[in-house]
Amino acid sequence: MRKRGSALESNSSTEPARVKVARLGRPHGLEGFLGLYVDPSDLVHFETGSTVYVADRVLTVGSVRRGAKGHEVSFIEIADRSDAEDIRNQDVLVTDRRALAENEYWPGDLIGLSVRPGGGVVVDVIYGTAQDRLVIKRNGERFEVPFVDELVPVVDLDGSEVEIREIEGLS
Repeated sequence: MRKRGSALESNSSTEPARVKVARLGRPHGLEGFLGLYVDPSDLVHFETGSTVYVADRVLTVGSVRRGAKGHEVSFIEIADRSDAEDIRNQDVLVTDRRALAENEYWPGDLIGLSVRPGGGVVVDVIYGTAQDRLVIKRNGERFEVPFVDELVPVVDLDGSEVEIREIEGLS
C-alpha cells in the first residue's frame, strides 16, 4: 500500500525508540486471538516468537492467521478472550523500523505538515484496510483525505507540507 509506515514513540531516553507497526482490533474466538490492522510489509514483525510491545507490556507472538477481514494475532501471554479484551484497540510497537519503499512515510513524519492549497494541518493518520487516511484540521473543522496518489500527489517532508486535491464533499 502506498504511503504507509509507523509512528515513532519512545518510553525514555535510555530505551530504544519504539515504532508503531500495527493496531489491535476486537477479539476473535476464545483462545485470545485479536484482529490485527497491519500493513502487509510489517507482517515481518509478527513471526512466531517475535517480541512486541502493547500498552507497555512485552508480548511474544504466538501465531498469526488470515481472518475474514485481514489478519489475526495471538500472543503467548494472552490466554483467552478476556485477556484479549484488556489489550483491544491498542497500538503494537517494536524497537526496529523496517526500510521504507519509495513514496512511503512514517505517520509521525506526516503529522504536523501544512496542507496546501486551502491551508490546514495534518493532525493524524488513520489506518484502513483499503487505504490509509490523513486527518486534516482546517478552521477548527476536521476531515479525512484518502492517502492515495490521486488525492495526495505531493508530500514534501523537507518543505513541511503536503498537497491535497480537493473534491466536492471531501472537506
